[in-house]
Amino acid sequence: MDKAPKILILTGSYGNGHLEVTRALIEELHRVGIKDITTSDLFYEAHPIVTTVTKYLYIKSFTRYRNLYGFLYYNFDNQLKEHSFDKFTDSYGYIRLNQLMKNNDFDLVINTFPMQVFPAYKKKVGKRIPFVNVLTDFCLHTRWVSKEIDHFFVSCKQLKTELIESGIPKETITISGIPIKEQFYLEHQAKEQLAPSTSKQKNILISAGAYGVLTNLADILEELKSKEDLNIVVVCGNNKVLFDSLTAQFSDQPTIEIKGFVSEMAKLMSHADIMITKPGGISLSEALAIQTPLILTPGVPGQENENAQLFEKECMAIVTKTEAEIIPAIYQLLKQPLLAKNLVQHMSEHFYPHAAKTIITESLALARISIE
Repeated sequence: MDKAPKILILTGSYGNGHLEVTRALIEELHRVGIKDITTSDLFYEAHPIVTTVTKYLYIKSFTRYRNLYGFLYYNFDNQLKEHSFDKFTDSYGYIRLNQLMKNNDFDLVINTFPMQVFPAYKKKVGKRIPFVNVLTDFCLHTRWVSKEIDHFFVSCKQLKTELIESGIPKETITISGIPIKEQFYLEHQAKEQLAPSTSKQKNILISAGAYGVLTNLADILEELKSKEDLNIVVVCGNNKVLFDSLTAQFSDQPTIEIKGFVSEMAKLMSHADIMITKPGGISLSEALAIQTPLILTPGVPGQENENAQLFEKECMAIVTKTEAEIIPAIYQLLKQPLLAKNLVQHMSEHFYPHAAKTIITESLALARISIE
C-alpha cells in the first residue's frame, strides 16, 4: 500500500467501555506507526439531542430504571429485525456513516459499538473495505451479528460458540480478549514476580463507578471500618457527589481511603486481596489481567447480568444478587483462602493478554496493510 493507511473507528458514548476500548486500539495503532485515525460516535454526531436524552436514560438505568433497561435490552435483542426504534436509530447512524465514507478513503473500519449500520451500508453501497467488530462484553447481543462483517474479535470461548451458532463462520472469529490499557498487562507481569503475601492485613478495593451503582456503600464501609486487619480503598471515579459524601463521612478513619478519578487503577488492583466491582466488560477484563479475587455487585439487567452469569458459571468471581450479599461475600473470601486461590486460577485460564495488539495485527493483515 503506497499511501499512508487511513483507519475509521466507530464508538459510542453510552458508558465508558466503548471509549476505553477505542483508546486502547488507538494506542496500539500509534505504536505500529499509524497516525491517520478517525473516530466517530455515529449516533451522537448524527443526532446529538436524541443521543443525549438516551444517554441520560442509560445512566439512570444504573440506579432508578434497572428493569426498564433490561426490558429494552432483551426486547431489542429478540426483535432486532422488526423493532421500529432500532430501525430509526440505525437510519440516522447510516446517514452519518455515509457522509464519512464519501469524504474519506478509509482502508479499514473497526467497530466497538453494537449496531447494524455498517452491514446495511455494505448491502446498499457494496463498499468492499474490511469491517471488523470488536465485542466489548462477555455476552452476545444480536446487534453485533451480521454476515456482512468481515471479522469478529471476542472476549471468550462462549462468545465464539454463540456467534458460530448464529451462522458466523468460525474462521472469521478470533478470541482476543477485550482491549484494555497496556499498564494492566505490565502490572500483571510485575505481580507474577512477587512472592505471595503472608501479611494478616488485607486490602480491599471497591470500584464504586462513575454512576454510583451501590446505594448502600456507606453502610458497607460502616460495617468494615471497625475491622483493624482491613485496609479499604474506594475509587469513586468522576462521581464527585459520591466522593464528597464518603470523604465527609470517613475522612477520620485510618483504614479507609476515598479516591476520585485515579490513573493508577492497575497498581491498586494489584495490591488488593479482594476487589469489588460492577460486571462491566472493561472492569472484568482489567480484573482478568490482574487476577485479584473478585466480588461482583448486582448488575443491571442486560449485558452486566449476563457478564456476571458467565463469571459465576466459570468460577471466576463471587456474584452477588443483592447488595446485602456483599459483606458476607467479603468475609467468605477472607475466611476461605483456597476459594480465593481457586477464583484466581480460573481467571488465569480465561485471560487473553495484549488484546489490542492481536486485534490490530489481524485487522491490518485483513486490510493488506503492511507495517515496516
